Amino acid sequence: MNSSPESSPIDHAESIVNALGDGAYVLGADRTRVFVNDRLREVTGFDEDVLHDEHPERLVEEGYWSEETGERYRAAVERVLAGETDDERVQLTTTLADGGEVTTETRLTPIERDGSVVGAVGVIRDVTDRVERERELERLNERLERLAGFLSHDLRNPLSVARGYVELARETGDTERLAAAEEALDRIESMIDEALVMARDPNEVETADAAVDLGDLAADCLESGDVGDCPADAELVVEDPGPVAGDPTLLRRAVSNLIGNAFDHGGDEPTVRVGVDDRGVYVADDGPGLPDDEQARAELTDFGVSPEGGTGIGLAIVERVAAAHGWTLEIGESAEGGFRATLAGAKSTK
Repeated sequence: MNSSPESSPIDHAESIVNALGDGAYVLGADRTRVFVNDRLREVTGFDEDVLHDEHPERLVEEGYWSEETGERYRAAVERVLAGETDDERVQLTTTLADGGEVTTETRLTPIERDGSVVGAVGVIRDVTDRVERERELERLNERLERLAGFLSHDLRNPLSVARGYVELARETGDTERLAAAEEALDRIESMIDEALVMARDPNEVETADAAVDLGDLAADCLESGDVGDCPADAELVVEDPGPVAGDPTLLRRAVSNLIGNAFDHGGDEPTVRVGVDDRGVYVADDGPGLPDDEQARAELTDFGVSPEGGTGIGLAIVERVAAAHGWTLEIGESAEGGFRATLAGAKSTK
């Protein structure tokens, strides 16, 4: 539409909006869209009666916007229409007609006539990718902060143990103490490896595809001390020693953490069962089971969170190993009323 000297500011705005490459529209003073360009029609797929209606009411009514999104949009528009600002930007998440979802930034500018605001122009820019990058950066920063806290706090104990035994050996000449120092250093190395796995995105963790004998794996975890302190009267039962498809190193890390968790929290005489069934690889105990508090349950797999003062990395590592394989970690109650963790999706190769 070509504007003329007699054209209204709204008509002039429509001409500009129609030429824009981004989705754009013109609002009247009552928040009704009086004009939308073809790009907005193409992107949203909305019917004309939705596009040309009062906003945000119609979009909220149709389910394209949430109530909260509608409130933020209404507040932004009313500031513009009231003449309180010459440039208002609002980020909105919209469900499109095809069911997809897009995050946009809408820039609202007033349309004036004789010093009064008679409408507004909205120009929409797709920022979905940018928002996702920002969210990923936030997640990365959170992982790095937890990693830094973990390394600075939880490495201190085994490091102090190793230093103490080395100093004792130096003072006394008794090298037998160096074996304990070496064990502490091995534990430090294992903790660093676990922390590095936690710091990476599961999609970036490389996994090998091998047949891992579950019985041999569980026995080796126990004999090597990877599971931590084993109670004197604890019993480890491998109910199905068959081979499982997975990465040997990562699967060992997951299973050793689960067995160690069962020994730590399964009571004075825990019986820990390891096996694979139609759901996946499982480790179950006959201890007190899951926490009663729902929040405590939800935090069990959070990196850096341990209700009983541990490193807070055990179950988080297991969840990360599961994700790297395309599995999921399920936690629940064992048949004996204790705790059961399942690497759901892991398959026996029998």
